[in-house]
Amino acid sequence: MNNKIVAYLALILTLLFAACKKDAGKGPFVKVVPKDTTKTTPQDTTPVNTNTANVYVGGTVFDSLANAYQAVYWKNQVPVVLTHIKKTASVNAITVQGNDVYAAGYVQDENGNYIAAYWKNGVQVNLTDNTTSASTSAIVIQGNDVYVTGFVDFNAVYWKNGQRFVLQGVNGPGGSTEGMVIQGSDIYISGNSRGLPTFWKNFIPATLPNSKPGYAGNIAVQNSDVYVTASYPKLNKANVTYWKNSIPVTLGDGTIAILATKLAVSGPDVYVACFTEKGGGYFKNDKLNFLSGSAADVYGIAVINNDVYIAGQSTYQKKSVPTVWKNSKPLYLSAPIGKSGYLSCIAVTAL
Repeated sequence: MNNKIVAYLALILTLLFAACKKDAGKGPFVKVVPKDTTKTTPQDTTPVNTNTANVYVGGTVFDSLANAYQAVYWKNQVPVVLTHIKKTASVNAITVQGNDVYAAGYVQDENGNYIAAYWKNGVQVNLTDNTTSASTSAIVIQGNDVYVTGFVDFNAVYWKNGQRFVLQGVNGPGGSTEGMVIQGSDIYISGNSRGLPTFWKNFIPATLPNSKPGYAGNIAVQNSDVYVTASYPKLNKANVTYWKNSIPVTLGDGTIAILATKLAVSGPDVYVACFTEKGGGYFKNDKLNFLSGSAADVYGIAVINNDVYIAGQSTYQKKSVPTVWKNSKPLYLSAPIGKSGYLSCIAVTAL
């Protein structure tokens, strides 16, 4: 993976990590990605049936004319380029309400300052100005209210309709966020506080048991059960993979090092997207499934009608390209401005 930078936020010990990619100098903070030991698996050439759901993915594509990465999302493989700037921009989260598409991420201004932003149907709304360094990680719509999580100047924050609130950790402010779910009147946020995996329920923080330095990835709530991904700075054979109601769960048989990134819950089944030392893949409960092709990075997962969709990046025709996998089979995406890029989020809705 060379100097590529993961497209999601984290703070590990004294190192803050944010969603921007490719070169170590391109983002406000850098996450160290495990050295790529991915081996290309045999390519399944069976056509992928994409007419079973609406698939929305977001990320970034390199614009060679501007010499910069632009924020892009796709609906059913059709790209929508959100920015045309000479600095970096990216989509880190995406959600859909009715006919409205919301994407959240960041943009750089002409002076290189990172500005947290979201887009509604392509119209940009800035959440910060050029006096801070900020980005977003999740976006949720509830009625007419727009909730966004992220970080601003080393502090975990959330916005409600543009108004910013700082999240206090167990040991005070400081950290970043990764996921957000609203269920009824309860608001759940995951991330880290001063280097430890943390989640907030109605803005009250709790560190997760058996936590090592790292961060809580995305969060899912089903009925009264709360699931949180466990992410760490490197591949490991014995790390907790996720928590269910704060009880740690470790997947795998201990023979393969893994790094969980995102999870999804569908009925009784828990799906966890992950890097492994043998390639990108996902767990369905305790069974590990590898992705076809050269899967370098996996960042998002969604499940609908028993179909598993994963968003990330893979190597195709010697380029790092945005890729969606449906039931482990890849679909390679591009945009009019270019082909190289990555995906960091996914949302799937019924047709």
